[in-house]
Amino acid sequence: MKNVSGRWILAVAVIALAACGSSSSSGGTTGGPTGPTGSTGPTGSTGGTGTINGVVTDIGTGAPLSGVAVSGGGAGATTDAKGEYTLTGIAAGAVNLSFAKSGYAPGYANATAGSAAVAVVTRLKQQGDAQAYVATQSRTLSQRTEAGPYAVTFAPNSLDTSDTNLTVSITPLDPTKEREALPGSLVSGGSSPSVLLPVTFAEFTITDSAGRRVNLKSSASAQVELPIPPSLRSTYPAGTTIHCDSYDSTTGKWEDFVEGTVQTSSVDGTSPVLSASIRHFSWYGGAPQGNDCADVYVKVVSAVDGRPLGNARVEASPGTTAYTDANGDARVVAAVGNGTSSYTAYQTGYDVDGSLTGMPGAKYIEFGKVEEELVGLVPRSCSGSGLRPEALATRGGISRAVRGTASDPLTIRVGVVQALYEVEAVMVPGGSGGSGGIVSVQLQQGAPAPDGSLDNPIPADGARVYVGETGATPVQLTAAGSGSYYSTGLVLTPGKEYTLSVDVDGNGSIDGTGKAFAVGTPAWTSPTEGASVPAASFVASWTDSGVTTGGAGYAPVYYVTMAGSGVQDYAYYLGTDRSFSPRSMLSTATPPAPLAPGAYSANIWVFSGPFSATGGNFTTTNNVTGQGVTGQFMSFGSAATVNFTVQ
Repeated sequence: MKNVSGRWILAVAVIALAACGSSSSSGGTTGGPTGPTGSTGPTGSTGGTGTINGVVTDIGTGAPLSGVAVSGGGAGATTDAKGEYTLTGIAAGAVNLSFAKSGYAPGYANATAGSAAVAVVTRLKQQGDAQAYVATQSRTLSQRTEAGPYAVTFAPNSLDTSDTNLTVSITPLDPTKEREALPGSLVSGGSSPSVLLPVTFAEFTITDSAGRRVNLKSSASAQVELPIPPSLRSTYPAGTTIHCDSYDSTTGKWEDFVEGTVQTSSVDGTSPVLSASIRHFSWYGGAPQGNDCADVYVKVVSAVDGRPLGNARVEASPGTTAYTDANGDARVVAAVGNGTSSYTAYQTGYDVDGSLTGMPGAKYIEFGKVEEELVGLVPRSCSGSGLRPEALATRGGISRAVRGTASDPLTIRVGVVQALYEVEAVMVPGGSGGSGGIVSVQLQQGAPAPDGSLDNPIPADGARVYVGETGATPVQLTAAGSGSYYSTGLVLTPGKEYTLSVDVDGNGSIDGTGKAFAVGTPAWTSPTEGASVPAASFVASWTDSGVTTGGAGYAPVYYVTMAGSGVQDYAYYLGTDRSFSPRSMLSTATPPAPLAPGAYSANIWVFSGPFSATGGNFTTTNNVTGQGVTGQFMSFGSAATVNFTVQ
C-alpha cells in the first residue's frame, strides 16, 4: 500500500503488459498480466489460456485476506497481502473455485474462463465458535445471533469417526445482510436449473483431533435449526414448508436436499427457525425456487468517464451471473416480485497511465452496485433460458420501455475504491407517530490492519451517503465535514426497514450497503413503577410502538436487565420476544430459582443491527458490506427505568 495525494491505492508492479493486448488510457487492459508481483503463481495447469484475477476479503471487516488457498480449473494460488491472486492456464468454460483459510468457513465461487481475463470477488465469513463435542452423546449445540440461535442436534454415534475429541463450528449467514458470502451463485442444480430465493443459511464444520473434517455416517442424519431473518418472517410464517439445499462444490450448484418446516426454536423457545434433517455437513440452507423471474438487461459504465466496460462481471442476487460484451451490455435472470434485488458489477485491470488510481501500473478493481425492485418486466419461469418480449409502461403520458429491458437497461456505474472505508451509522427515530428522527453517519478511511480495523484512520469527506425506506427512493444525507453526514427532512417510521447506501468517493457508484429497522419506543406493562410482584409467577412484559407499522417482519432485539437494590441478585433477557419470566442469574438450580425478594430496578434497550452474544455480553458487529467498505448501521432506543419490589 502506498499513499498518493492522500489516497490509499493498491500498488502492484506491471509485468509483461505488452503480452496482454492493447490498453486504454483510463483502464489499462481487461486481460492483465499473467503473474503479478506478490501473487503466488499457479501450482497446476490444464493447458488452457484463461486467466482469473481475484480478490478475497472478510465479509465482516472488509479487510483483504492473505494466505487464502485458492484452487480451481486445475490451478492453484495463495492470496498475497492485498488479498489478491491470479490463476492462469485455465481451460475455457465454467470454473468452480474453492477458498480455504484457517478460522474461516470454506468459500466457493464460480467463473467463466475465456480469451480475456475475468474478475472474481469473494467474501469469506469467519467461522463460528469452536465447541467441544463427544460423538457418543446426544447433544444440541448452537450459535446465537440477532435473528436467533442457529443449532444442530446430534444423535449419539451418528458421526463417521471413532475419535472422541471433536470440535463443532456453526457459521451462521443471514442472506438479507451477508448474501455476498454465500458460495457460488444462487442457482439449483439438476436437469432444470432454477434461481433460488435465499432465506437462511449456515455452514457446519466438524473436525477431529487431527484437524480432519468429519461427516455423518451414510445412514445417519442430524437435525438443524436456522433462524428466519426478521425481515422475512411475514413471508415465511410458522408451519411454512421450505426447500433446503446443500452446496455441491464439484458442480458449483445448490442441490435440492430435503424440505424443512418453520417452527419455534428449541433453544430459546422464541425465535422462528427453519427445522430440517440434514445428512451431510457443509453449506446448507433454506432457499425455495423462485416463481417469477425476468430477463434483466444491464449496462456497465465507468464512473470516471462514462465509457462502456466490456468483460465486467455482473451478478444478480437472487439471480444469475454474466459478463458484459464490448458495449458494456449483459443480460442476467433475476427473481422479481420478492422485494429488492441487488445488481453488482466489477472488473480488475492495470492502470497503465495512472488515470484511475494516480499511480501508473497499479492493479485496481472497479466496483459498483445497484439495489432496487424492478417493476413492469414481463415475468418468465425461473428455470430455462427462453427470452420474453419487452414490456412497455406509460410514464408522463409517453409509452416507454420498462427499466431493465434492452431499450432501457439498468445502468451500473463502477469506480475504483482506493482505500478501506469504515462506516458508523445510527438511526434514532423521533417521537410518537414517527415524526422526525435523525440518521447520523461517521465515515473514515485508511489502510487495513491485519485484524480488519483501520490503521491511522482519517475522516472521509466528499462521499455521497443515502438512506431510505427499503424499496423506496432514498434521501441523500448532508455533509457536515470531518467525515460526518446527517439527515435533514427524513422521517423515520418505527418498525420500517431502511437501507444505507454509500458512494465513498462521490463518483456515482455505490460501494457499500447495509440494512436495519428503525426501532420503536418500548414501554413497560409489567412491572409498573412501584409495583410489587410475586417471585414465583412474575412475568415481565413490555410494548413497542414499532410493532404497529412493522408487523411480523419487525423483530428487533431487546436487552432487559433487572438489578437488585440492597439485594444481591439480578436477571437479564436477550431476544426478540416482548416478555420473559425473570430467574436468578445467581441460582445454581435447574431450572433456576426465581429472583430473591427485595427492591429492583429494570431497564429495556431495543436494538436493530448486527451483534454477537455470549452469556450476558452483547457486542455489535458489522452489517455494511461492499468492496473496500465495511461498518455498522443500527438503530436503538430505550424505555424509562422502573423500580419495583419482588415479594
